Amino acid sequence: MKAGSVGSSPNSTTTDIHLPPLSNFLKHSGEAVFSLNTSVVGLDAVENGYDKPAGLDISWSPVDRKLAARKSRKFILEAVLGRMSEALKEHTVALSKLPRFSAVESEFSSHTKATEKIGRIGREVLGAESYLVSAAVLLVHWRNRVVHRNTSKAKLAPVDKSLLRKYEDEIATKYKGLSIDCLLCHFEEQRPTLKDISSLIAMSINLARSINQAMYKDLDKSDLDAWLCHYGVSEALTKVRAETAPEKLEAAINRTFNTRAPALLAPYLNYYGSGPAR
Repeated sequence: MKAGSVGSSPNSTTTDIHLPPLSNFLKHSGEAVFSLNTSVVGLDAVENGYDKPAGLDISWSPVDRKLAARKSRKFILEAVLGRMSEALKEHTVALSKLPRFSAVESEFSSHTKATEKIGRIGREVLGAESYLVSAAVLLVHWRNRVVHRNTSKAKLAPVDKSLLRKYEDEIATKYKGLSIDCLLCHFEEQRPTLKDISSLIAMSINLARSINQAMYKDLDKSDLDAWLCHYGVSEALTKVRAETAPEKLEAAINRTFNTRAPALLAPYLNYYGSGPAR
């Protein structure tokens, strides 16, 4: 653990504490998964004879219910790829604000692709052998192929393919028999399946959780200050201190953190107590 790091509280573990990047990512991914699952249930009903309610004022009269349901399922899977891709990008941007990644960040330019950033930041935290990073990169590449269907040349780098193949047995065990060969084939052929996308989402969530656990153990003051700024907490605290009576200040500070970044309250109090962040 780094000198001056916050560590974990006596009554919790690092896996219990969601730093802001993870909290936001879980919110977006949870909504995506729920909507995906709801849509799949609804499309199963369509495929198995569901009749449109008389009061539903839309045009819907498929010639082939099964084909219509399967086309719609592909559309939804592709839409979820977009939602998850944006969540991964947001997660990486938040991580990149920390001083510990300044050397990596300095190598990025306006032309650096999101997949490169996700790969570099993820491996900086978890090491070069993390197939979870490769899975997240694949998800974003897949989204790019969907959105830029006629122009995208997005390809998975050899290092990412190698990692996924190297750990294919472990992946199959942890992700309900997911075949890496099938996954990569479906990516190349633009044929996403529910299993493909659900597994990539699960691996992306595990990536975010792993990064969260690794980083909370050595979250230092410079990291805290960077996130207080990134999430608008510093600005909000300045306003709270200027407008709040002394006897109500502690409660107001707690509310500010609970609204914007609850997990940062403990390290804030550790480094600053009730004094102002600098």
